[in-house]
Amino acid sequence: MSQDLDAKAGRIRRLQDLPPLPQVAQSLLQELASGDGPLERLAGMISTEPALTARVIGVANSAYFGGRREVHSVQGAISRLGLNMVRGLALGLLINDHFSPARCRGLDLDRYWFVSMAGARLARELARHVRAETVSPDQAYLAALLRQLGLIVLCDLEPEAMGRVLQRAGQADAAGLARCTRRELGLDHQDAGGILARRWHLPADVPVVMGGYADPAYHGDHAAMVHLIGLCDMLAESLYDETPASPPAAVLLALELDAEPLWRAVESCRTQREAIVSVCQTLTQSP
Repeated sequence: MSQDLDAKAGRIRRLQDLPPLPQVAQSLLQELASGDGPLERLAGMISTEPALTARVIGVANSAYFGGRREVHSVQGAISRLGLNMVRGLALGLLINDHFSPARCRGLDLDRYWFVSMAGARLARELARHVRAETVSPDQAYLAALLRQLGLIVLCDLEPEAMGRVLQRAGQADAAGLARCTRRELGLDHQDAGGILARRWHLPADVPVVMGGYADPAYHGDHAAMVHLIGLCDMLAESLYDETPASPPAAVLLALELDAEPLWRAVESCRTQREAIVSVCQTLTQSP
């Protein structure tokens, strides 16, 4: 038992000692949390990183998105792809460059990034319709986008062990994956995400969401945000699998969220499914 505790403590220390994100990523996180930055400021942040600029513009000019005229600037890419798509793409590229999750053979990065980006889009839209308590659409977007960040981190730090976890977990939901990870490593991806969120000084609700979004019985701080992100996670998984979604009635009741705006948001995301898939494929490719 003591060896298990020592191994867990060692993993926590490694998480706490991870280097900070590059300045442009930190600035982007702050912009996402506040949500009040103009298009020009976001374009300016991205443009400070030549490699990031090239990849964002490359996506805008790709076969799926490309128009009759080529895009030559980040602002042009934002106009073509949309503000939220570029936000998610840029942060995803920076995170992927910071870690090496592809070393874990069991991780489906296409699925990971689709569910993260689709869930973030849904969270931003549905936050406007939650009546149980005020939920900021921008903070909901950021929390949903980063909710499974701990999975990426553990796949980078423990690629072989996480490969075994993911093989055993199969198509388990977030709660099932957490149980499998805890048995193998002594901590789960939700714990890892929370440690990293605090290490990077993310908004206080982000680590709370990371730790609670998979628990339908959660009753702690930021409860409406946590349950909204859990709902959006389930909806995004269904969108990826192209299967019918069954939102829990108890969650909708707790959020005081009507069905009509929910299904409108899901349908809007469904019409954008192939666009999101195209962007996520960029996130899984080497620069």
